[in-house]
Order: sequence, then structure tokens, then C-alpha cells
Amino acid sequence: MKWLTTKRVCSFTNTPYTGNPAWVIIGAEVTDDDKKLMKLARELNPLSDITFVFPGGEDTDISLRFFSQSSEIKFSGHGTIAVYFAIEDLKLIKFTEPHTIVRQRTRLGIQCVELRMANKKIQRVTVTVPVPQFIDIPIEIKTMSKFLGIPPVDISDTNYPMKIVDSGFCELILPIKSLQTLLDMKPNFPLMKSYCERMRITGVITYSMETRNKDSSVHMRHFAPAIGIDEDSASGGASSALGFYLVQAGIIPGEEVTRLIVEQGYAMGRDAIIYVHVYCEKKEILKLTFGGQAVVTFEGRVLLP
Repeated sequence: MKWLTTKRVCSFTNTPYTGNPAWVIIGAEVTDDDKKLMKLARELNPLSDITFVFPGGEDTDISLRFFSQSSEIKFSGHGTIAVYFAIEDLKLIKFTEPHTIVRQRTRLGIQCVELRMANKKIQRVTVTVPVPQFIDIPIEIKTMSKFLGIPPVDISDTNYPMKIVDSGFCELILPIKSLQTLLDMKPNFPLMKSYCERMRITGVITYSMETRNKDSSVHMRHFAPAIGIDEDSASGGASSALGFYLVQAGIIPGEEVTRLIVEQGYAMGRDAIIYVHVYCEKKEILKLTFGGQAVVTFEGRVLLP
């Protein structure tokens, strides 16, 4: 048994105890038993995903593994953001101003991460993710309305398409008629989980083009009961998938660089802001990023079983 450095970080916010919390665990070794990592994740969860930080290899600067309460997951957006704010004072990587570029390895592959730096502190973390694609699978509004707990008209009256987007995770994207309807929804999570497992999708992204803040582009709620997360208070991966969808479907005009501000977490009392950039050339999306801030709310040590 050994003690590991532990930090709890709220991602996609600069206000403590808002955004999406994640545990960051530093000091585990690649050879540590997966069962021990999973046991620790279950002990620390239920509200926060766990990110284990490992040294990089020949082609990477750092390696990350992510766990929910129920299983290891391939990638976590808020877990990634949390890591860099957790390690900025630990000298695990070399930080340079005004920008530090990091190559990180996860179960989803290798991602390029940009750290905006000032006065030896991280101002924002931006992660480049693969450009998704639409998946052609029949979608029935009645089924969606049942597990969301809203009338079918609250989906069909939006004039926006329902789509499944594959970005390494398959996400069903559903427009909701109004912001108030979106915030008031009380989904049937067992029914949603059954649907997601049957359709082999990770989660459900619901959104409204009405926003709480005048500077925001879209308001989102993200549900992933199939991987043990009924609702995510902030999700970088889901936000970037939504940004791709909005530009690709022509809901938001695509420019050379389309900048979106995504609101999330308000229905849970954990307000979060995610910055999504969609890079286009001749109406083709070539690059996709998400980013945000984070704040550390706990530092200590935890015993690996």
C-alpha cells in the first residue's frame, strides 16, 4: 500500500464548488493493478470522476487514465482540464509562457493540449479533439420524449435536426423547444440507460439556443447513464460534439474560426462555461477544440488499496 497525492478540482469554472468536479491522483504507477485503481475510484466517487496521472513516453509528455464510479472510460474532458490546474506547481512537465503545448496519451489516443500561461499560472486549458461525424441511425421522437419526460412537441417544434454524432463516443443530440423546458426536465434514467445500451451510444446531449447569459451561444444538458453518469455538470467532449453539430447543420454559421460559449450545469446548481472553437475551410470542419478554466478545492493524500 502507498500514499498518493490527491487534488479535487472544479473544471470549466473559476468559482469554487461550481462546474464539474474531478479527483486528480498523482503518483500511481503504470504497473499498479487496475482493480486497485477501480476500487479507489469507487471509494472517491459518486460525484466526481477520477483521473490518474502517469509519466509520458517517447512521443508524449503525460499519460492519463479516467474512471467513473462504474468503469474505466476512454476520455474525460473535465478530467483533462482538471489535471493541468492540479499539476501546475508540481513540475511534472515544463511550463513556458505565454503558451505551453503538451501531448497527452489517453485511451482515446493522443491529444494536443495548449496551456495559456501568465505569471507562471495557467489561464486556460484548450484540448484538440478528433472531428466527429454524423451517424445515420433512425431516431423516434416518441421514444426520446418518454425518457426525457417531456411532450414530443417540445422536441419537434424546434425545426432543428436530431442527430447522432460519433467523436469516439456516440452521442444523441436533441434540440429542446425552450430553455425553461430544458432546465425543468426530469429524465427517466433507467429508461434512458436501456435505450443507450440498446443503441450502443454513450449519452444524450440536449440543448436550447436560448441562454442564461447574453454572451453565451447555447445552453446544454448532457446525460450518460450508460457509463454511470446520470447527468454531467460540464462536459468538454459533449460540448465539442455539440459545436460540431451546430456548425455542420448550419444552425450557427461556420466561419474560419467559429467561437462558441456553451453553458452547462445550471440545472444542477453547478454553473459551468465551456469554450468551443470550430475551425473551417471552404465549409469543411478541419479542427475542433474545447477549453476552460478550473479551480483546486482540496489537496491531500489518499491510500491506494
